[in-house]
Amino acid sequence: MQKNKIYCTDVLKGLKKLDNDSIDCIVTSPPYWALRDYGSDKQIGLEDHPQAYIDKIVEIMKECKRVLKPTGSIWLNLGDSFYAKSGGENTNNFFKYRKLPKKIRGKFKSNWLQHKQRLLIPFRIAIKCQDELGLILRNDITWVKQWCNIKNKDSAGSSMPSAVRDRLNTNSESIFLFVKNNKYFFDLDKVRIPYKESTFKRKKYLLNNKKQNMCNPKGKNPGDCIMFPIEPSKERHYAMFPSSLPEFCIKAGCPESVCKKCGTPRLIIISTPNPNAFNIRVRDVKK
Repeated sequence: MQKNKIYCTDVLKGLKKLDNDSIDCIVTSPPYWALRDYGSDKQIGLEDHPQAYIDKIVEIMKECKRVLKPTGSIWLNLGDSFYAKSGGENTNNFFKYRKLPKKIRGKFKSNWLQHKQRLLIPFRIAIKCQDELGLILRNDITWVKQWCNIKNKDSAGSSMPSAVRDRLNTNSESIFLFVKNNKYFFDLDKVRIPYKESTFKRKKYLLNNKKQNMCNPKGKNPGDCIMFPIEPSKERHYAMFPSSLPEFCIKAGCPESVCKKCGTPRLIIISTPNPNAFNIRVRDVKK
């Protein structure tokens, strides 16, 4: 396949055209189970049984692992679903385009597929990727769409409205960071965030009291609870990535330069023999 070109094709057919160990970074968010109908008979997400959906995503992840470089990473964004006899909890009448086929509504009965049950589909997929594909799960990132401080009643962000009244609204999704080797490319410095003023006050206190200074001059690790604010768009698509999400994944997981011969990424490593001395050197990830 030609590089630097967009291909509109079936994901498995497209992946099978890629060479083994050829991709540095994959960022993807497949359709969630039983949430939307995109008008295609072969689309992902409208399988009769949620297990069929799980198996299909794992099949795709198997191909993703094949094409991924030993130093590469996969960022998989997945949202969960609730099982409902009528499909009511998985739909929102505010968007008239969402129409679930009747075949997936209450057809199967088990302890797992009980009415109102949260299915934990993202985590079932993640576990199968660990157990069956041998992928290494490095992070389960919580994409925070809306948060609240229950003490002072403050809140921020925006999430999809819901008419449900017997549970809390779902204001987050999971982003799984998978790798296939324990030595892989990851540039934390590209996604660090500034420290707050209160941190520097604590830093000054620690220095005055001769305790170790733990502040990195490039900023702090953002952690695994991240808000990627929803962005307005003229496109008629209600499941678009905010641009900050793939940008974050690409900055952290995609090297700026690789070896021209073998494709191995080159990474700047900061070693800190003492808190106030930062030695920068470049090394190969393989070594």
